[in-house]
Order: sequence, then structure tokens, then C-alpha cells
Amino acid sequence: MYALILTPARAEQVRKAVKEHGEVVFDQAGTMDSLGIRNALQSAARVAADALILDIDAGPGPDLVAAVQGYRISRPTVRVILLAPGREPGDATVASLVGLGVYDVISGPFRDDWGDLVAQALNRVPATYAQAARWHIMTGLTGEEQVKEKVVIEQRPVGVVTIAVAGAASGLGCTHTALAISAFLARQGHNVALVEDSQEPVMKDYLKIIKADAGRVNKARRIKRFDVFPFAKTEVDKFIEGDGNNFIFDELLPELSAGRYEYIVRDLGVADKKRTREAFRSNLAVLVASAARWRWGDLLKIEPLASFRLALVAPAEREVREIRRIPELKVYVMPHHPDPLCMPDEELAELLRPVLPQAKKKSSFWPWKRLWSNCD
Repeated sequence: MYALILTPARAEQVRKAVKEHGEVVFDQAGTMDSLGIRNALQSAARVAADALILDIDAGPGPDLVAAVQGYRISRPTVRVILLAPGREPGDATVASLVGLGVYDVISGPFRDDWGDLVAQALNRVPATYAQAARWHIMTGLTGEEQVKEKVVIEQRPVGVVTIAVAGAASGLGCTHTALAISAFLARQGHNVALVEDSQEPVMKDYLKIIKADAGRVNKARRIKRFDVFPFAKTEVDKFIEGDGNNFIFDELLPELSAGRYEYIVRDLGVADKKRTREAFRSNLAVLVASAARWRWGDLLKIEPLASFRLALVAPAEREVREIRRIPELKVYVMPHHPDPLCMPDEELAELLRPVLPQAKKKSSFWPWKRLWSNCD
């Protein structure tokens, strides 16, 4: 399935090419201003597409980059194919988009057959940073070419990382685990936001009781060096009264983009079908479950279970061994800790390993233990 944001000059050629490869689920053509390109990408983010084909001339360069960053927050795994007619390495807009993980860059003269160029790209596997690296340079005032943020891209996940936390059943500690993950990432010096999309929201009252400070951006409150966006029924009545497919996360895209967060943690509540689908929009999906045999039925309802990293809270050793015999399951043990904001770091670091910066994965755990002790 494909989403298209194109200029009129190339729209018809690209549409014909894409329809031979799959279904077009979002299509907008025009040369837009700042508000227009932002709204277009926000609308595209609400559609479950496999790839977004984006014309670089559809909006002003800096505004296009900011809008793509917001799209990346919502759809971090979608392949973005950038049409860049007439652009050459050193172009600031293309370099910025490559920095957001846009590696499929199609360039060429304006008069080329862009339908054919897109068809060739769709027949290839998605590009990697190695193929896009020549675009990730900017010409400085002296005329010398400089690689932009190359070290950062090689050592840490590109763009905003989203982590979804869901529970196999109610009361197992989904919110507790989401808070623990957020606090852990904040202790490592990252800019973190926690978004509450649970069926049984509790954060609004909790933040009021502890008198949390104002967050970095509108609608956010701040605790332990990270921002929390509590569920607020009055702002998303569609979630309550509509078809149930709207989430706070989608409503908050402008604020999440403005906050420039490195990690966004989503507390999804109990993993029903739509929340499981939301979890797989993220870079990492965590399922909080019980290891007790009489709760194994909760796991049978989750499909596909193997796509989650399974977090078992304070399980018995024997039960952990039995669950780990199930093929393809990725099982992690979370210790019981009454305060999620001070949970030990070792287990959380292992659970989050795929989305942690490489440089920090090599660090000793001793400083993390010292940080944890300061929570007491």
C-alpha cells in the first residue's frame, strides 16, 4: 500500500507506475505552503501505508523537513522514497531528510520519466544509509564538503525512536513498565516523552497529585526529567464516541515534533487488536505478561506474539524456564520494584538493547547502578 504526496508535474506519471505495484491509500498533489505540507504529512501518517512517495518540491525545504520529522514519529518503519529532480549532493534539504532516515533518493533531470524511475525503485530492495551517504553532505561557507552528523547516524538509531508497551491483560503492570522505561532513558541523558493511550488512563490524576511541573511543550507535564502526555478525553472525543481507531498519539503529532524528543514511549494498555496494530507501528514492541501457568491463556490471544519482546514481572525461575522453551519468544525478566522511576537499569538495558545507542551498549553498568541508588 502506498501514500503519495506529489507535485502536479509528476503526479500522473507516478500514479500510473505505483498502481501496477499495489494500492494507493493516500494521494495528494500540489505545491503547498508551510501549513499545507504539514497537514498533508499528518494526514498521511494516519494511513497504514508500506511506503510514502514524496516529491521534494511539494513544500518549502525547511517546512518539508519538519513535517517529515513528524511523519517519522508516527510511522518510523515506513519506507520513504524521495523524488529530488534537479538536486545534487550538497543540497541542504536532501541532506536533512537523509538524516531522518530517508535513504531512497531518486534524482534526475526534470524532463525524465518519473514513473519509470519510481517503478525501478519499487522493484529494488529499500536503500541503506551506505547508498544515501553521498547525499548527506552540505557545502560550507568555504566551499568544502562536510559530512553532516555522520558519527551520530553510525552510533545511534536514526530519527525518533518509538517504544510501545502493552499488557497481555489488565493489571499486569503496563503503565508501571512504561514509566520505568521512560525514567531509564531519561537517566541516560535522552530527551523522552511518555504518551498515555491506555483504556484505563491514570496519569492525569497522578500528575495532579504529585504536582508535576510543566513540560517542554504544550499539553506535557514533567517528572524525573521526562515529559508525560496524559490521556485527556475532552481533547479527543472521537476516541470515545467514534470508531475507536483514534489515539492521543496521533492528536499530539505537532507537540511531539516541537519537543524534538529522541524517544517516545507509548502506554497502550491492554493489547486488543487495534492496540496490537499500533504496537507494530513502533520501533520496539514490549508486551508485559505474567509467567504464571494459569495466565498463559492471555498470551494465546496475542497475534503475532513472537513480534513482541515479552517482559515478565517478578516471575518464578521455573516459570521463566518453561516460557523460554516456546520457540521464537524473546523473554526478559523485570524485577519487582514498587517505584517504577527507580527500577534497576541492567534489566531495562537488556530489554531495550535494539534501540539503544551503540556507544552506550558498550558502557559499564556500574554508573547506571550508581544512578539507581540516587533514586532512594
